Amino acid sequence: MNKEVVFAVDIGGSKLMCGLVDRDGNVLKTEKCALLKDITIQKLEELIVGMFESLTSDGNYSVVSVGVNIPGLADPQNGVWVYACFSGISNYKISESLGAKLHLPIYIENDVNACALAEKVWGSCQDCNHYLWVTVSNGVGGGLVLNGEVYSGAFQGAGEFGHVVVEENGPQCPCGHFGCMEAVAAGPAISKRYFALTRVELPAVEIAKLARDGDEIALEVLKKTGEYIGKGLGKVASILNLEKYVLGGGVMQSFDLMQESIVNAFKREAFSSPNQCAKICQTSLKYEAALLGAAAISFRHK
Repeated sequence: MNKEVVFAVDIGGSKLMCGLVDRDGNVLKTEKCALLKDITIQKLEELIVGMFESLTSDGNYSVVSVGVNIPGLADPQNGVWVYACFSGISNYKISESLGAKLHLPIYIENDVNACALAEKVWGSCQDCNHYLWVTVSNGVGGGLVLNGEVYSGAFQGAGEFGHVVVEENGPQCPCGHFGCMEAVAAGPAISKRYFALTRVELPAVEIAKLARDGDEIALEVLKKTGEYIGKGLGKVASILNLEKYVLGGGVMQSFDLMQESIVNAFKREAFSSPNQCAKICQTSLKYEAALLGAAAISFRHK
């Protein structure tokens, strides 16, 4: 009998990653490719279907359903990708359209909400019921869990950590506001800050490598990034008084280099008395957190 799995689809800001995941959270096979910023719905579906066919071609697995991470606003109940400011995709009935091509039930969720769910199912929050999961990558997002369940808000917009303003009159965010977390702490913002100091253009991942090798300017850039993140988390803490703040995404692979500045900024910003025991940590799911999030969405419905 073939092993039952779900087909997990992680649509990122710059990459598409798909995989087969079993109920124990084991990622069995994966494929990924780069995504252009102006990706079309048709091309995206072609890529997803192609990866599905490639991953299942050996016939060793029985795919029972599909989980899809949506980078932006999602309507899980109706299967609609509502809007993503990075790509401009909006009002896309992805469950209906992709389901017709794969002939499987399609379940969707905001990408960071999905990561938050995976952390509850397989990660460090199995014994935690009140936390915020934050992704810092090409953008910044948040998934809020209250009483053990992902909280989406009245209009599917809860947990949008990337649009907490942390620098008045700061750079403009794709959302139109100025000084948002996404505009000052995401990968592109790190690159811009480094360029302003050195006149050298480098992606955030290369700046992180320099910082790890002791480059003082790179370290200062990451320290400033940590301050923004900690300040934003402190604002959240003063309102929600959560138990834990879990950080993931590509930029957070350098969590150890930013941890001190994050914690110090958090302490300066948060109402101190009720938040002294709050924990700030890196995700235990590492690089596969998003893919596991997509799988968790699907398994939740089985």
